[in-house]
Amino acid sequence: MVIEKFKLKIMKKLLTLVLVLFLFSCETEEKVQSDIDKLKSERTVLQNQVEDYNAIVENLQGRVEKTNEELKEKKIYLSGRTPKYVLKLKLKQSHMSLDIGKHMKDAMNAIEFELPVDKELYHQVKVGSQIVDNFRSGSLIINGDFGSWKMTVVSKTMK
Repeated sequence: MVIEKFKLKIMKKLLTLVLVLFLFSCETEEKVQSDIDKLKSERTVLQNQVEDYNAIVENLQGRVEKTNEELKEKKIYLSGRTPKYVLKLKLKQSHMSLDIGKHMKDAMNAIEFELPVDKELYHQVKVGSQIVDNFRSGSLIINGDFGSWKMTVVSKTMK
């Protein structure tokens, strides 16, 4: 009997709570949709601002890098030397195959070497850019291999 009264009290309180929540939390579908649309437009504005700020940061980083290179070049000239522009390049073969052994062999046979270049080429290429990506047609005709040579810029130094 005491338990039943307790259960009844709890049920009444729970029902009251549900009714209060229902009455005060009900919004019209149009209101909810307008809130969603407003939040979407705010998100779009914020995404555009982030893109703009990222572009500004990227531009400033490029300008800082260029200024640092110019300063380094001027320091070399002030020391009485002529700067040497050196690219460190990576040359490797790449096969189109499902053979893991070929891919491992290609990775292990890759070579890196430094090559002095002129000022224009030095400033024209970026680290990570590909200099050569040539298909090896002779290997395809003779051996049936699908492969190519890839040469990429690993680093740039001014000495």
